[in-house]
Amino acid sequence: MKQTLLHLLVLRKLGYKGSRAAKKRIIFNLILITLVVSALIFAQIFVVSMSRGIADKYALLGNGHLQIHEASLGSLSEKEDVLDVQLVAQSYALIYSPEGNKMVRLKGVEEGYFNNARTSQITLLEGVPKESTTLEQVLLSTTLARELQVGIGDRVALMLVSDDGIRPQFCVVGNLYDSGYQELDANLAFCDYDLIHRLFKGSEETYYELLVAQGSIESLKQDFKAEGYAVTSWDEENFTVATNLNTSRQAVLGVMVAVAMLCGYFISELSRELVEDDKHQIAMLTLLGARHSLIRNVYFNTVMIVTILSILGGTLLGVLLSSNLSPLLSAVADRSIPSLSYYLLEFTVVYPLGDILTIVLVLLLVSVFSVQFSLRRVKRIEPLSCTHFD
Repeated sequence: MKQTLLHLLVLRKLGYKGSRAAKKRIIFNLILITLVVSALIFAQIFVVSMSRGIADKYALLGNGHLQIHEASLGSLSEKEDVLDVQLVAQSYALIYSPEGNKMVRLKGVEEGYFNNARTSQITLLEGVPKESTTLEQVLLSTTLARELQVGIGDRVALMLVSDDGIRPQFCVVGNLYDSGYQELDANLAFCDYDLIHRLFKGSEETYYELLVAQGSIESLKQDFKAEGYAVTSWDEENFTVATNLNTSRQAVLGVMVAVAMLCGYFISELSRELVEDDKHQIAMLTLLGARHSLIRNVYFNTVMIVTILSILGGTLLGVLLSSNLSPLLSAVADRSIPSLSYYLLEFTVVYPLGDILTIVLVLLLVSVFSVQFSLRRVKRIEPLSCTHFD
């Protein structure tokens, strides 16, 4: 009997066979909480996806997932989860054009460096065939080319600093690439491994760059260290970038959790409004012998049903919006908005289940405690003072 009464009262509070005003209030709160939750989930997915996309750019184009600083290696490609091994040389050089100059990280790579994994991170234009020029070719980014005001086929000069002094090396812009992230593109240029090795005569830094399976970076790093190799990971080579990305992700998660807590407090306001509007009905139920625990359960269950439905709907809506990020970001990127030029607008969407679960659980727990606290006012309602007799 008690459960039947509880079920009936909860349905009425949810608007079933209730007044139009009651239905509107429940629907309004349901929609509002759903939109807030979807915004939280969408924002977290966006930030995590963009951070992961930037990390992939630095890992695949900048340094590889792992770097082994040795003169020679065994057959590392036979190791499980090692996808690619490339010999790389790098140094810094000033690159000059008639219109400007820029200090860049010059990276010497062998043929086959730009495999499918790396070319998936960049857009390459149609370059100059090597046999059509006697000058050495360099691969510049479109960002760097705009700064220097050069294009494919134009000549540039590399000012090289070595033990023998400073000397220029004339080159031709063989091709242009675009990774979509200007912070990386503006400081990275490529050339042939033999060229940089010949120009710097051993003063350049040489290492083996490894691409490995995403989930095996740390385990492989420890294995290589155990075998005596001097090995570093991409985040150690780009410590500032990796730290900023991790800090940004944690900071945004903290903001999302704080907003979820505020949303949980707002949900308690829904229970307060329900109690305030139903003072006379509560007083009548009390006079008819209903216990305070039953009345509290009615309002608690009502608010929690609205909350849980809103969380589920908001999470699904946030994921749905995130799944359509690519065409939206492509449209934004095509507009070339200056304020967005230093953000990565092309990345693969990832779904951080841990972060999403944290936001949802915080919202749910804060809602439970705040609603329980809010419903204490049920005990303070005086039946006789709230009951009107005509």
